[in-house]
Amino acid sequence: MTSHRLDPDESAKLLHAPSGDESRRIVRDLLAARRARAGKAGPRQRPAFVAPDYGPAFRALSSRLRDHTAEMARQRQRLPELRERLQELSPGDRRIVLRADPAFHNWALGEELIEESRKSLGSDLDLAGELADCAAIVTGALEPRSGFGGALVNDLKARAWGVRGEVLRRLADLRGAGEAFATAEGFIAQGTGDPLEEAGLLELQSALYRDQSRIREAHRLLDDAAAVYRRYRDFHLMGRVYIRKGCVHGQAGELAAAVDWLRKGLSLIDPERDRPLSLAARHCLMLYLTESGRAREARFLLKASRAEMLRHGTPWLLARLRWLEGKIYDALHFPAEAERALLDARQELLDLKAELNAAAVSLDLAVLYVAQGRGAEVRRLATEILPIFRSRELHREAIAALIALRQASRMETRSTRLLAEIRAHLDRARRDPTLRFEPL
Repeated sequence: MTSHRLDPDESAKLLHAPSGDESRRIVRDLLAARRARAGKAGPRQRPAFVAPDYGPAFRALSSRLRDHTAEMARQRQRLPELRERLQELSPGDRRIVLRADPAFHNWALGEELIEESRKSLGSDLDLAGELADCAAIVTGALEPRSGFGGALVNDLKARAWGVRGEVLRRLADLRGAGEAFATAEGFIAQGTGDPLEEAGLLELQSALYRDQSRIREAHRLLDDAAAVYRRYRDFHLMGRVYIRKGCVHGQAGELAAAVDWLRKGLSLIDPERDRPLSLAARHCLMLYLTESGRAREARFLLKASRAEMLRHGTPWLLARLRWLEGKIYDALHFPAEAERALLDARQELLDLKAELNAAAVSLDLAVLYVAQGRGAEVRRLATEILPIFRSRELHREAIAALIALRQASRMETRSTRLLAEIRAHLDRARRDPTLRFEPL
């Protein structure tokens, strides 16, 4: 049997490619091109158990590697100029120029916009959305040409639409997120077939299913992604999937399972590789410990993590951390400290334009005030929350419940129960604004 081996000089060039991602992309493109040629040749008989002949593909590797490297170098050289031009434009003009000017139809620019959008998810959703929209425009204008195959272009388009879907999910536009992910799936189907690209999209889709309370489907997607990462022996990415599974369990109210999966995930991830993931996972772990009656344990972890979170946390994470502190203080019966923390968290969330989350903090404050018999403060909070409910067009029965709460003259058991019902509705409404409010 004749075997085709890669020339040692070619092997050395591949090993010294500009980056691991670059090398992987080149090999994927070569193999995709070979599959395409095989498909055009039509079916043919071949002996059983004959290994695929990748010799011609690898013999062409050196020249293709040079093409990729030279093309990427040219495109990256133009990035500073393109960035400067974009910064001078308004968002509306930016979209027009990106579509019309071929200078912006640049692979390196598309990659950069996707990465910057991802980085902005935890600090500025408006910016993340703007960057994701621009990435979708730039990648959509890319055409297969020398240096980049059509399958690779489709992988990049899928990545752009994936991050766009994630932005929309975080903005509670679940329908828009679903449409964006469906578009990404279409491009993945026409891509290189890289399992890691597909697994990354599965992770994002699982978060959408989690927010839609499609718990079983979310776990199925995460299990599929974990199988890919296990095959590649990437334990960090497996840990990320386990963290996501913990959050899915938490969404379903399965707090013990949530804590277990989060701890498994934290034991596998590399904090230096993805610090935001590490911090967010620890925050979720402390939250679910608190909600499952283990507030002392959560407080211990908070003390151990506080310095790092304050140093590296995004404004969004820090606001939620202060909110968590209020919950912990309340569970441990420190009402003054709980009130201070919740007031701080509410203001920080309002500054971040996260009105529904701020309303949820207000409801936590109202529960605290009910326990202290502070009826005037409860009525004031209900008055402040009403415009938020109305502006988001939450169900009229939830609005009516808030009005009833505002008009209450005495703190009774009914008030506590009503607050719990409104709070549960608000938690769900942040994910589904059309949800009906149904008091128990």
